[in-house]
Amino acid sequence: MNRTLTKLIPACAFVVATYASAGPVDCARPAIGTGEVQACTAARQSVDDLRRFIQRTRGIYILYMNDFSSAVPAA
Repeated sequence: MNRTLTKLIPACAFVVATYASAGPVDCARPAIGTGEVQACTAARQSVDDLRRFIQRTRGIYILYMNDFSSAVPAA
């Protein structure tokens, strides 16, 4: 395989895995190792804590506020 193809395959796999796992998160059983555990903990505290966590880790995890709407306590 040429060098471009060997770099392109993992990148495509990452994009497919990212969009395949998109959707609402069940904070009763978050996926370990994806940042969902910490995000669910932050969401249980407040919306501001969740927002700060997502902004601080946006380069590591690809998380969205709307996916954690069920874990945020009602104000």
